[in-house]
Order: sequence, then structure tokens, then C-alpha cells
Amino acid sequence: MKINKEYILVLVLMTLNAVIYTQWYAQSSGTNYALKSVHFTDINTGYTCGYNTVLKTTNAGANWIKTFLQGEHQSLTFTDIYTGYIAGDSGKIFKTTNSGANWITQNSGTVSNLTLVNFVNSQTGIITGYEKTLLKTTNGGINWFSISNIIWFVDFLSSKIIDENNYYATGTDSYIIRTTNGGANWIPYTHGEVNPLFTVDFINGSTGFATGCCGMFMVTTNSGVNWADNNYLSLGFTFHSLKFINTSTGFCAGSNGMMYRTTSSGIYWDSTVTGTDQTLYSLQMLNNNTGWAVGGFGTILKTTNGGGPGFPIGIEHVSEVIPQNYSLHQNYPNPFNPTTKIKFDIKAVGRSEKTKIELSVFNILGRQVAELVNAELAPGTYEAEFDGATFPSGIYYYRLSTGDYSETRKMVFLK
Repeated sequence: MKINKEYILVLVLMTLNAVIYTQWYAQSSGTNYALKSVHFTDINTGYTCGYNTVLKTTNAGANWIKTFLQGEHQSLTFTDIYTGYIAGDSGKIFKTTNSGANWITQNSGTVSNLTLVNFVNSQTGIITGYEKTLLKTTNGGINWFSISNIIWFVDFLSSKIIDENNYYATGTDSYIIRTTNGGANWIPYTHGEVNPLFTVDFINGSTGFATGCCGMFMVTTNSGVNWADNNYLSLGFTFHSLKFINTSTGFCAGSNGMMYRTTSSGIYWDSTVTGTDQTLYSLQMLNNNTGWAVGGFGTILKTTNGGGPGFPIGIEHVSEVIPQNYSLHQNYPNPFNPTTKIKFDIKAVGRSEKTKIELSVFNILGRQVAELVNAELAPGTYEAEFDGATFPSGIYYYRLSTGDYSETRKMVFLK
């Protein structure tokens, strides 16, 4: 039997390409319900929850054991290896003191849907919920009492506890509120936009981030006194989970399987390939390398290398076939208004070597007006978007450059 060496080479390259790019691996959950929250107490033991469902693993996610627990569960957390809490619909709060073997109902004092449970230590925690619900416990959930002494009507969606006195909560209409006295008083901040903010996190006492619907990304550097909102991580897509591992490295997870990562304290972000288009509702990274994300249709993903290689935001890896040559494609649509897609191919230089790529846009006078890509990319086919909304109509040129290749094409912007 004659062996086609070129066919074997293509298969090898495709396999290498899949390994290079997809670094979040699916685990079998045994359920088709959306999973809304994930929490690991150590490298092997973890929990996730969803509709009528609590899943537990004791072998790092190789197997998940299902427990039936009635309710639309939204959030879970553990304060130690034995003690955990679940919050969900209709004011339901559950607590376990034996690592999830049993869950006992706690009295919340409300029938509002609860969205997130968060503890600062074994005794003090808060829960956010709809209809301006803010609950607090100071005795490990034996009693929950309202700390929602606010006049605005808002659904609260997430919280971050800095210490026993300093908390933040986010919600609908871009609300972010903060307290410096354990919830006795709250100071509101909002841009008055309709976008809900689904998640908030801080890397230190002063610098924090909030994000949510439509990729809206807000930053504070003065402990929440002011928030800047002049940045959108991803237009049109929603982030449901934002977690920092340390002061420099953090992850955002959201709709369409998006997983963004920063290693520069939120200044720059890249995108990692998750291999799913399901919405990711929750993530947890135990360290720089190992973490899990859960989402729609029972999705559970795991990474052991921090998500692998990333791509600059706005660049999408669109093909599993590794090109044999560099190539710059004609933009589409052309003419365009106001956005267009530019596809380009990066050939394999070595087994998995990256190539320094620059993709820039120039006006008719030859002046550079935009830099779409300036990064090292692994072999593959990519697509970048150019938004001309702030530029005048006319003829533009875009150029792809590597160390030994350059190609330029023309495009037309018509408002």
C-alpha cells in the first residue's frame, strides 16, 4: 500500500495546530443543564451547580458525581474543605458542613432570586439578589439579615469583599455600590446606562474592574470613588465571570465561549481558545496554570497551562488547517461601512514556532491610521476587524508584514 506523505504531513500539522490552540479541554458533566458556578477547594476537589443539580469531583474533574438538590442554583462557594454555601432562586440558601454530602436549607428572609454568595472568612459573608437584595451573615449563615438600606431600585448581580468593612456590589443600570463600614452605609456609582454589570474584582485595595453586558469594562484606581468606562473588551458580547489570580493575571469568561486573559493588571488582554460556543458563566483558576470554567448545556472546561497561547483581542483564529504560505486576503465587505474583516494566513515556520506579525491600515497619503495586529502568532488562518467609524470616507490600504514577507491591498470606506 502506497503511503501519501503529503497527506500524513497535513494530518500531523492539523493535530499540532489543535494542540497549539485549544488549551481548554472539555470534561464530562453528565448533565445538559447550564452550570452557573464552579468552586474548587483544592487541586482535586471541586463543585459546580445548576438547575436541580450539584456536581462534585474528587479527582480534578475526571469524574463528576451528581446530587439532586431542588432549585435554580446560581452561585456556590466554600470557606474550607467542609463548609460550603449555595444561593439561588426564590431566596433559597443551602449550607453543607460535610463537603457536600448533605445540604441544609437556611432562612434567607426573602423570596427574591439570589445571584451570588461571597464570604470573606468562615463567619462573614454577603449574598446579592434581585429587587435590591443584599443579605449579610456574621455567624456562618445561622442568621441572614438585610443590609440593603438603599433607595434605588436595582437588581444586584455580584459582589466583591475586600475585608470585613469594605465591600462592592454591582447590578443593573451600570450600578456599582461600595461600603466602608460593613454595609451600614452604601455609596452609589452609576453611568446611568442600561447595561447590567455581572461581575467585579479587585487586584488590590484601590484598583478594581467591573464588566458585564456588551463587553462594557469599567476601571477604578481610587477604591471605587470613580470608575472609567471608556473601554469595551468585546462589543456586543457579555462577560459573566471576572477573576484575578494575583495582581497581574486575571481572566474573563462569557458568551460564545469567550475567555479573555490579562497578565498586565488589566491594561492589555488577549483571547484564549476554549473550543466551545456555549456561554461560560463561571471560572476559577487555582494558580497560573490550572483552572476550570463552566457554562451552558453542562459545559465544564479545564486548563493545565493557563489557557495556552492567546491572540490579541479582535483577532479570531478561523481555520484548523495550517497554511503552506503567507497570504493576505481581500477584505470583506468591500466597500464597507463602518466595519470590515481582513483575513490572513501564517505559514508554519517550524513545528510550533510563532511569527512576528504586523497588520496595519494606511490612508491614501501613506500615513498609518490603525495597527490591527502587532504580535507573535502561531501558524494558522486569522481574521481581524477594522472599524472605520471615526475615519473619513475614502481609499485605504492595509499591509501584512513579517520578517521576510509583505503584502498590501486596497479597500474602500463609504459612509
